[in-house]
Amino acid sequence: MQKFANRLTRGSEFIAAIILAAIFIIFLLQIFARYISKIAWLMPIESVSNWMLSIEPIGWTINLISLLWVWLIFFGCSFVVKERDHVTFDILYLALPDHLRKVAMIIISLIMIFVLLWSFLPTWEAIFGSRLMELKKIQTLKIPITGDKIPIKWLFASYITLMIVVILRYAWICYDVSKNGAPKGAIEELSKTQKEELNES
Repeated sequence: MQKFANRLTRGSEFIAAIILAAIFIIFLLQIFARYISKIAWLMPIESVSNWMLSIEPIGWTINLISLLWVWLIFFGCSFVVKERDHVTFDILYLALPDHLRKVAMIIISLIMIFVLLWSFLPTWEAIFGSRLMELKKIQTLKIPITGDKIPIKWLFASYITLMIVVILRYAWICYDVSKNGAPKGAIEELSKTQKEELNES
């Protein structure tokens, strides 16, 4: 199971890196297209200068960057960012003894699962069942194969991915905590690591 989790993490990090690289390249393309004609007079070769003058700003880059950025945020929070990397207020949790931490973690996980499951169908309906979401298009973006404009629902669909992954994540936390006990806090783990390093030295 751990090997599968490591492969999933590496694959997710690779996909996130590809999306980030695509955003960066599109951003550079946008800058190039916007300003290249303004410096065409610096080019001594007339044919190249004329080509630079003929380039016009590209309209679809901003919308594509926005679409990719939203997907990167939700995809990253779903697959790349670990539970301990999120900002948490764990003062009360750390004050509890281990057996109560286990109970608290299971209760919190079940609440998260319940809330997300309860809101899943309305969210799905709002995104994929709404005629407005289907009719409203991202004006400058088209599907390469069909040439149709991309419906706005695909901008919000990334949130559905986040909901599914978070439900599965908290279900796994419930199972793991019930079997192995409550996880230590970040400070406790750091303190434990430092003690082990001191003992080894």
